[in-house]
Amino acid sequence: MTTWLKRKWLGGLIVSLAMPISAQVFDLSADFSLAKNPNAVWEYGFSATSSLAADQFQLDRKSLMVGPIGFWHPAQGDAPGPGYYPYIAYNRTKDTQVGSKGWAISDGQIAMEGSNTGQYSLIRFVAPRTGNYSVKAKFVGIHYGLSTTDVHVLKTGSSVFDADINGYGGDPAFYTVQGSNPRAEYSGRMHLKANDRITFAVGYGENKTNYSDTTGLSVRIMLLSETKSGKQ
Repeated sequence: MTTWLKRKWLGGLIVSLAMPISAQVFDLSADFSLAKNPNAVWEYGFSATSSLAADQFQLDRKSLMVGPIGFWHPAQGDAPGPGYYPYIAYNRTKDTQVGSKGWAISDGQIAMEGSNTGQYSLIRFVAPRTGNYSVKAKFVGIHYGLSTTDVHVLKTGSSVFDADINGYGGDPAFYTVQGSNPRAEYSGRMHLKANDRITFAVGYGENKTNYSDTTGLSVRIMLLSETKSGKQ
């Protein structure tokens, strides 16, 4: 093989292994659905037990609207009790809304709350293609009773971020921002294979009760480049 042909072949190989693309954006709020679960790259659910093991994930089955706020529940959304917690909520309006028992969910925001037995509220992103992704997540205490939760980001079942939320960090027009750690943010890059999952979790915190625990979440994920053959 001539030197020129070798260079051309190697150049083509490098391009095929890491192909730059126009960054594709996956936004949890913009993509949110109460009609479908799974919903394209998103899965709304909860842990069957107090474990974050991947095999404990269960899909929520019940969705409904309560005023301007939409909810996903494990089985029923009529009243707190079996099948109600953990839940995921969504404010589809352009204004901050007040949820039951005193929490302020900003426009387009997701809210999550675990159960009083330690089950996690979970949202999972399923990678549509193998490639390099940037991930940004922000957790915010939004309950007037001052949220006390543990929050996590996991890649294929392994933790990449853990924090505790203590306080209120939501819309200051509705309640005073306060607490030792009312917000927690994660930002990073990771390589994912197609169908790998990133999990965003909210638990009941160190005090082991979900009372006044409503916690907001925003997530923005970008597919920066596609890769083949496991190359990063």
